[in-house]
Amino acid sequence: MYVLRDDLSGYQHLHPDVADGTWTAPVTITDGGAYRVYLEFVPHGRPAGPDGPEPTVLGVPFVIAGDTTMVPVPAPRAEDRAGPYTVRRLDGVADLASGTQTALRFQVLRDGRPAVLEPYLGAYAHLSNFEVRTQGLKHLHPLPADATGGAPADGVLSFHAAFAERGDKRMFLQFRADGAIHQVAFTIFTT
Repeated sequence: MYVLRDDLSGYQHLHPDVADGTWTAPVTITDGGAYRVYLEFVPHGRPAGPDGPEPTVLGVPFVIAGDTTMVPVPAPRAEDRAGPYTVRRLDGVADLASGTQTALRFQVLRDGRPAVLEPYLGAYAHLSNFEVRTQGLKHLHPLPADATGGAPADGVLSFHAAFAERGDKRMFLQFRADGAIHQVAFTIFTT
């Protein structure tokens, strides 16, 4: 489950609990405005493709009354910080080509050395990509670093994706290290 304001701020990646067929998750919203909640799930019985069953993503808009402080989408930058961690986009701020398979590579560092990444919900990271114009969601996991599926020793997380539309994307990368979840965000443009 994801919650995001229409200016692509206030990002939350939540993991609901289920009881009696109802999914629930606490949500904290600190500012008024137009938001969207996204639910990503795999229906029972969906056949698996080469990468497993394809999830379904549904989104519903909602409005929170009150003052709103709009946040402009930040310009692209090559790195972001989360606590003691620096995450670098290895191709800097290069534009990506839409309509073709694209490799996104990020390196997680602590004190200038590759970070020791820990599994987080079955992967070493989660990359949630939102189209700025349409607010469409694409959720990605990194490719295995080696044949054993172990953590990347160099701290490099590689993602393959195809972006159908050109324009700005806002990406939220979450990873686990030192027993805690850390989050960074990047803006990327596709031509």
